[in-house]
Amino acid sequence: MLFEVAGERPGADLMEAPRTVPLPPALAGITVTALAEAMQVRAASEPPDRLRDVITTYAQTLSGLGQITAGAARKQAGNPAQILFPPALLRRAARYISGAADLAASGGRLPNGIPETARSQLAATLRRDADGLIAITGTG
Repeated sequence: MLFEVAGERPGADLMEAPRTVPLPPALAGITVTALAEAMQVRAASEPPDRLRDVITTYAQTLSGLGQITAGAARKQAGNPAQILFPPALLRRAARYISGAADLAASGGRLPNGIPETARSQLAATLRRDADGLIAITGTG
């Protein structure tokens, strides 16, 4: 776990970090979706006094992903095949998504509207998305 967090460059301005990991726009969208789903899973399991911190933490990462994607769309209008992201930002997103997969798999509360019958599929999908991000950042 310490290695994972160190790879996220704690305290660094990730918007200014080198962007060396290319993602196709569709994969960037999947990452944003997975992170938003992870935030819902995590928020459903948090006590009310910690909910604000959880939402802020996830929202900052979502915002970073969105800002980079929007900036790339302007700069790469003629070549939208890939968007470059800081590996540390993607690793952080992967850790958050992985944590939500663990919560869902271990019986954490599910967000409103998600039936119990979907628990294992939700956990597996989040795990797949987190593992994919970790694999991609290993090459960037």
